[in-house]
Amino acid sequence: MKEELKKLRDEIKRLRELAYKDELTALYNRRGFSEEAKKFLKEIVVFKKDPERRESFIIKNFSIIVFDVDHFKKFNDTYGHQAGDEVLKKISSIMQDSVRDIDLAARWGGEEMVLGLVGASENDAFNIADSIRKRIMHADLVWKRKKLHVTVSGGVAGFDKVDTFDDLFRLADKALYKAKKDGRNI
Repeated sequence: MKEELKKLRDEIKRLRELAYKDELTALYNRRGFSEEAKKFLKEIVVFKKDPERRESFIIKNFSIIVFDVDHFKKFNDTYGHQAGDEVLKKISSIMQDSVRDIDLAARWGGEEMVLGLVGASENDAFNIADSIRKRIMHADLVWKRKKLHVTVSGGVAGFDKVDTFDDLFRLADKALYKAKKDGRNI
């Protein structure tokens, strides 16, 4: 009985991983990121309404960065989908290495990646986004002996300006599309 229970728990854990993680990058997927982010945001809202309730609660903000790989279709069309997959893996690795364990990283869909920065102001998030953008731009990514030049554009938003996760994402997405319109690699 005890062994069967352990097997069931292990299977639930495995299925949860499949439901919440992106198979290619091992980052959260859209569902996993959204659910984890909403937990932080709920606590921030509670704290703002009643700061005395949890005096020891130190997370007072949450910001997100939305990245999109510039000209990603070109990698797939020119070098094949395996090259595109390697680009995504490299970017996800750089993102993970650039943030803390408490922060959230996700492949939102296609070539779009999202970071959730726990406790970060919008200004902090902008500086982190710019640092990651530069690291990606200077990263060594070689595919079949050819160096690939990869850049990303990003959009940033802080939770202090909105009330819901959807509004937060909408602001960051709007900033991303402005960066794309203004010339990319921004």
